Amino acid sequence: MDIKLLRSFATVALLEHVGQAAEKLHISASPLSRQIQQLESELGITLFHREKKRLRLTEAGRKFLDEVTPFLQHHARLTDYGRSLTQTAKGRLDIGYVEAAIHSRILPDAIARIDQQSGTAIHLHAMRSQQQRELLEERALDVALLHTPPEKGDWFLQKKVLTEPILLVMPKAQTIATPTPADLQKQRWIADHAHLNPAARARLLAACEQAGFQPDITFEVNGPLAALACVEAGLGFTFIQQSLASRVADTVSLVMLPWLPLEITLYAVWRKDDNRPQIREFIDALPRRDALT
Repeated sequence: MDIKLLRSFATVALLEHVGQAAEKLHISASPLSRQIQQLESELGITLFHREKKRLRLTEAGRKFLDEVTPFLQHHARLTDYGRSLTQTAKGRLDIGYVEAAIHSRILPDAIARIDQQSGTAIHLHAMRSQQQRELLEERALDVALLHTPPEKGDWFLQKKVLTEPILLVMPKAQTIATPTPADLQKQRWIADHAHLNPAARARLLAACEQAGFQPDITFEVNGPLAALACVEAGLGFTFIQQSLASRVADTVSLVMLPWLPLEITLYAVWRKDDNRPQIREFIDALPRRDALT
């Protein structure tokens, strides 16, 4: 399968518009459409619903994109790595991360601690926990910063670097001073798309059920900043990690719920058999919230 077809598919899936995708790929719309048709023919599935000028991923297309995205990231990493072999840097470090590692400043602060005194070429890759675990096993990542670490075994070491409470976010016009589970049962909710992180969705629903309510998830988005924007527009309630509180507009209200058993946890994970000093230097630069295991 031609990687050019996969890049074209991923670009169209992102923009949902052949013309815009063609402009981004520096080709015309007609050959791009033919590439998508060729890929669908090779796979024997329909990747997109055609809706006038827009293309929407089918369920099969969405599942295929979930596999194509980490593959393209891995291909780009290999290309960069091959080019870096001629450089004089001390080495290369590929770090995967979830959004919480950025919002909490865990990742940028750790890089800042080592950047001035190290010649290591650091490459960052935003991806979900499951993708990081898979690429770590394949040695396509050196360190993973993720919510759900692999099961403890002989291959990996891990370090807990963050445990952070969750805050309830409400439109100011709908603020509830002391929310109860019964109050929250009546609201519309905003959450990440379930297919992006099934484990996180399961934890959210389990915690809410344990607290005594079931959130009516009306809007699904991609990431906490998108969820915040929807709350600001008055579309519903959501949860965010505490370190995002400084980014909240004055049109919303924040409340901590001591009765809700939900928090953000972040782990650093790396291979036990990889003893390169660049990895140890980065791990030592991370906060020490838990002992190494």
